[in-house]
Amino acid sequence: MIMAWRRLTLRSRLTAAFALVFGAMLLAYALAVYLLIRDRFAAELDHRLDQELEIAERSIARDAGGRLAWRRVHGPEHEEDQRGEGQRLRNVSWLDVWRADGTLALRRQDAATDSGETPVLPLDTAWTGLRSLELPGEVHLRLLQRRVSLEGEMLLMRAALREDDFARGLVVVLWVMAGGLPLALLAAAAGAYWLAGRGLAPIHRMAEEAEAIHAGRLDARLPVANPFDEPGRLAVAFNALLARLEAAFGELGRFTADASHELRTPLTVIRSVGEVGLREPHSEAEYRNIIGTMLEEVDRLTLLTTMLLELTRAEGRRTATKRESIDLRELIRDAAGFLGVLAEEGRVRIDLDLPDAPVPVSGDWTMLRQAVINLLDNAIKHSPPDAVVAIACRTHAGLAEITVADQGPGIPAEHLPHVFDRFYRVDAARGRQDGDRRGGFGLGLAIARWAVEAHGGRIAAESNPGQGSVFRIALPRERTLSHPEGTTP
Repeated sequence: MIMAWRRLTLRSRLTAAFALVFGAMLLAYALAVYLLIRDRFAAELDHRLDQELEIAERSIARDAGGRLAWRRVHGPEHEEDQRGEGQRLRNVSWLDVWRADGTLALRRQDAATDSGETPVLPLDTAWTGLRSLELPGEVHLRLLQRRVSLEGEMLLMRAALREDDFARGLVVVLWVMAGGLPLALLAAAAGAYWLAGRGLAPIHRMAEEAEAIHAGRLDARLPVANPFDEPGRLAVAFNALLARLEAAFGELGRFTADASHELRTPLTVIRSVGEVGLREPHSEAEYRNIIGTMLEEVDRLTLLTTMLLELTRAEGRRTATKRESIDLRELIRDAAGFLGVLAEEGRVRIDLDLPDAPVPVSGDWTMLRQAVINLLDNAIKHSPPDAVVAIACRTHAGLAEITVADQGPGIPAEHLPHVFDRFYRVDAARGRQDGDRRGGFGLGLAIARWAVEAHGGRIAAESNPGQGSVFRIALPRERTLSHPEGTTP
């Protein structure tokens, strides 16, 4: 049953659900109407019995011999009181009056009672009021019995009528409802099917448009008739998804092109140097130089592939991030010591400005160390000889901040928003010079940004051309440090 329901279209399910709900409401309404009609019919029967007894009570008087008899009143204004012995009852089946000693005083009845179709019950003086009785022959009577004082005598009056007409009226009502409910339900289902089709038509149009979109048409967008209704909001969300996919595909294309370019450069150098070595005989020293050149390019190629693999894993969230307490002072000292030889080769001095108290953060030691190393390496490579690279650590407003400042040529303002993009290098100012095989690939700052953002922090660059650059890392600070001061996690 559940599988069959799931195979239905949304339009069919909406129609079925609406029909079921509407059918339940109609059924409840019909039941309420039926109960109301039944109660009204019953109240009408009781009113007719009560009214008939009141009329009969006003129509009884004593004759010249002192006996109880039906009073005759002449005149049209008293037509309802003309209750002669020969008149047949119209509102009730029979009516009788009994004396206190149990003898019958008066009785009048309709033609059905005269023919025996409606029986007259024997007197039961033990009760008064209204009662419904079921007699043999499927005869249902409604009986009203009350005591009255008339002409100085206590009498017992009874009136009865058959409930057959009442029952037949209820049967008619039931048949009308039984015949009308399916028709109403069918009409409601047809209307619901039409309305569901109208309501889902925009979604069908969006589905047709979406089926025509492929990798070569990511610039296409779905039409938005009304951005405030549900189909419109769905189209807006889908268009936003297409925009993100288009941007991601574009970035992937640029990444592939940049990676291919960077991979092609060392491969071209290796091929060219190898061809030169094979073209004609060389001395041992020349062969060593050729092999050394090829090994340098292999090292560059290995470094590039390692960085690409690391960045791909990072952006694919496949790199495990350990959480441990880290003192940023020790991490900065470790990174500065690691790049000390590179700084000496470039005649650059690293100046540390660290606080006396620990600066605790929670994160992965290796990832954060790599981020700081990349910033320091970038600053050292682009600082002139005898320059100073200053690295400081401060805490404020629940954040731990690391700043790396160099005295290089600076970064033009139009390049600052892109320095953390993959393979992005600032022309002339930050690009590697021709023939400088130690130049970067434009991936170090991208890896640094990923490492910082993976720890819930942020990284930013500030620069004025000719005055150097400042890179800032802000990380959420840990309240307590579980490692003793001066120890490396």
